[in-house]
Amino acid sequence: MNQQQKAGTGRLKKGVLIRAVILTGVFLILSFMAHGAEQRSESWYFPVSILLSLLLGLFLYAGLPKSRLFQIIYDLSLAVSVPFVAFVLVQSYDTGFWHVGAALSYETAQPPYKMIYLNLIFYYLIFLAFTFLLGSFSWGYSAASGVFMALSIINFYVVKFRGSPIVPWDILSLRTAGNVASNYDYVIYWHMLFSTFGFAFVMLGTGKMKSRIRLKRVRFPLLAAAVLSLILLTNSIQNEDVKTFWGMDTTLFTPNVRYRKNGLLVAYLANLNLIHINKPDGYSVSKVKEIEGEIKETETEYDQIDYPDKNGSAREEDDAALQGTNLTALAADVQPAESQTETEGQQASFTGDGKSSAEKSDFDLSQAPNIIVIMNEAFSDLSVIGNFETSEDYMPFFHSMMDRYTGGHLMVSVKGGNTANTEYEFLSGDSMAFLPQGSVVYQQYISSKIPTLASYLGSLGYSTEGLHPYLGSGWDRERVYPLLGFDEFKDVDYFTGAKTIRKFVSDESAFDKIIEEFQNKGSQKKFIFEVTMQNHSGYMANPATDNGFTQELTLTGLPYENANTIAAERYLTLIKKSDEAYEKLITWFEQNVTEPTIIVTFGDHEPSDYVTDVIDGLTGYDSNTTDLKEVQKHYQVPFFIWNNLGIGKDQSVNLMSVNYLAAYIMKEAGLPMTDYQQFLTQLQKQVPVICANTYIDADGNYHDWKDLSSDTQNKDAVNAYNILAYNHLVDVRHRVDQLFAEPADTQILSSLQEQTELLKEAAG
Repeated sequence: MNQQQKAGTGRLKKGVLIRAVILTGVFLILSFMAHGAEQRSESWYFPVSILLSLLLGLFLYAGLPKSRLFQIIYDLSLAVSVPFVAFVLVQSYDTGFWHVGAALSYETAQPPYKMIYLNLIFYYLIFLAFTFLLGSFSWGYSAASGVFMALSIINFYVVKFRGSPIVPWDILSLRTAGNVASNYDYVIYWHMLFSTFGFAFVMLGTGKMKSRIRLKRVRFPLLAAAVLSLILLTNSIQNEDVKTFWGMDTTLFTPNVRYRKNGLLVAYLANLNLIHINKPDGYSVSKVKEIEGEIKETETEYDQIDYPDKNGSAREEDDAALQGTNLTALAADVQPAESQTETEGQQASFTGDGKSSAEKSDFDLSQAPNIIVIMNEAFSDLSVIGNFETSEDYMPFFHSMMDRYTGGHLMVSVKGGNTANTEYEFLSGDSMAFLPQGSVVYQQYISSKIPTLASYLGSLGYSTEGLHPYLGSGWDRERVYPLLGFDEFKDVDYFTGAKTIRKFVSDESAFDKIIEEFQNKGSQKKFIFEVTMQNHSGYMANPATDNGFTQELTLTGLPYENANTIAAERYLTLIKKSDEAYEKLITWFEQNVTEPTIIVTFGDHEPSDYVTDVIDGLTGYDSNTTDLKEVQKHYQVPFFIWNNLGIGKDQSVNLMSVNYLAAYIMKEAGLPMTDYQQFLTQLQKQVPVICANTYIDADGNYHDWKDLSSDTQNKDAVNAYNILAYNHLVDVRHRVDQLFAEPADTQILSSLQEQTELLKEAAG
């Protein structure tokens, strides 16, 4: 070796040494971060992570023996073992190394680890595809390992922040994710770090492979064969019989468990069949019109309700009129032809309040109430999980409102994220139960105008306004809100000078904006819909963004304290501050407003898992349960409906799903309702909860959606709902608009049009 070659070798070794030192330094930093975040851990975690960090650097710096035979054996060993190791590492991000096999042995009656075999077929094909594409085992295996590591880390944090794993259509939410990514706390957990150590060793090892596939005439046919095999295999696992053959878990209401049992990759790919929204049984436009006709023939007629006192007597009369409704009978008329039968005594018998159309058309817009709706970000009462003690009540005012006015809990379809879905269910009356698990309606399905509560109230003469003290691009609101029928949408740019808690506009300032908008509304009736931001995650202590915020409320009886328990206390402190803001808002309206007004408020979902996990531990809740009633404790949010109309508390309302709330408000306000709202009002009596994970019947029984086909009492009514919702959202070209956008009584529509013109003239 000459002098020049020696110098080149020296520079190369120096470069490798620098990279080794940097790599070791990075993992040492990560080890200290994990040690700081999870001090309550096994004592050997930290020293082992230090040792692994040093070994990583040493492995990078060290070379392999310069033996052709050794290189062949080395390459062959890694070519065979790395896809399997990668599979184990991917799963270990969720379960830890010790539980990978147990998590995937879904049914003991199946051959051992049958789902492992299916996953490994995918992994080997993907690793080979990367190798054929790049022409080298070193590049191909390293790239594939990097992709799987990135996918695992992304899924790990997505589950931490929103409580459910990644799905194919999450790509549509990248803009929203970018808006809020800096708000989360990316804590390093030990089992995640050890899995990342594993991938680092794998990628360093595959980087030392020498085998290549140089000939393009060999590579590209092999690449095509691998890709085609992946496509065919992916297509096959969309089939129910194939899923049964492999023993796949198909339980949609526990996605984290499903991903754990099926494997991240297979579970992710098996979701592809959910992208398409299937037509409901018996769907056609003529069926929609048949249902509309049945609603009109049998609808309960509403007038402006006279509220003589606060004891609810008028409401009791109104509710009594609903008890004879039989939606199953109504829906029987729209069953598929092969199952359509007429059963004696099953004719729908809606009973009304006896008001004639002429009397109803006396509706006076000037006497209608203003409607203010607040959907509070991540606002929840975690005591639904079980009893736990705090240093003080975190929502005393809210609890008092629930006692004085109609209130209780709403069942929602999301946890920890996907706020826009709760938002859509409320505004539209549709349910996420009929849409793919994890989909986001705003981004996937709304590209043109759609009738909602906002557009309908606008047609009644209301001024409609959406408020959100954060970026308007989140969930595409700035694009979608005009399509939902809002006259105005004001985002964070309109909240100048607002107080902030951490880095978000406080609920106090958000509610002050409602008061300001109300004071400036003039004589026109106002519908305000505000989505708050104060309680958005992350909840971990972060000096860079806390701006002096710290937990003021503490959990009692904690066996230990760590970053997660502190986060839970910080979350409850935020809820307490929301409660104080509610008290200020309601007090202002009670003292200053005599004009008829209704204020409705509810949460959108429970907070992230790392908060609720703490409460689970305190209450003894089994976080691995598959019991529907227990699972749904994590999908409940509180609500109340304040008013100055003299409306008493509706004792019959304690639990409903959020898709019913808008129709309930319309009935509560004595406003004319659409046929769709009439339908929902009746359906609520029969099936009071319909959400993504479950439906609950009138007797309080929780049902898995897989069991609907055998539920003879409710399946026809629910299918009728599915038909209407499909026409509303999906079959836009053939939407029966009057069903969703016009008062059920056409005389009211004519009267309202005249009144609206007069009000506009007076305002002008």
